[in-house]
Amino acid sequence: MKVERCECCGRELIGVKDKCTTCREKTVLVSTDKVFPLFSYRLWNKELMFRWKMQDERAFSPFFAGLIAEALRIIGDTVLVPVPPRKGKIRKKGWDQIDELCTFLALRYGFKVLKILERNTSEQQKKLSRSERLEHIKTAYALKNITFKLPSSVCLIDDVCTTGSTIESCAFLLKSAGIKTVNVVTLFTVD
Repeated sequence: MKVERCECCGRELIGVKDKCTTCREKTVLVSTDKVFPLFSYRLWNKELMFRWKMQDERAFSPFFAGLIAEALRIIGDTVLVPVPPRKGKIRKKGWDQIDELCTFLALRYGFKVLKILERNTSEQQKKLSRSERLEHIKTAYALKNITFKLPSSVCLIDDVCTTGSTIESCAFLLKSAGIKTVNVVTLFTVD
């Protein structure tokens, strides 16, 4: 069964076409072209995410990378831009799940990965309310010093879309650098 999704944020639609109620009231995602979440963040999906991200069960990484690779082939994007981790995360935890996904996507599936974004802050987004996230995110990311020609289309990769503030901030930076199309693939979206 095909799930109908919001054309702006990718959340599952219930009885309405095109946009979810949140995006009809105030669209957060204006710099993204399309958002493709693979699953809703509920039930067993929450458990999978917790075990992978918080309990460091890295065996999920190749599985998730395979699912993302399938979606990317359908979408047609081949140049990936990972959402960068918080400062100090890799030093503290020893790994970053998005970086690991992109490593699998590059080495196993042949996608090109451009690590052109960096995170300015070390504060966790999950501890902030929606309005705090939207305010905080404006300065949380930056574009690295780039000395090569950027592609016209990229796909931003993240694990979960909660409010959309992270992917919007990153997509805005990518578009301001001259990239014309910024699609997004996330494993999960919070409905």
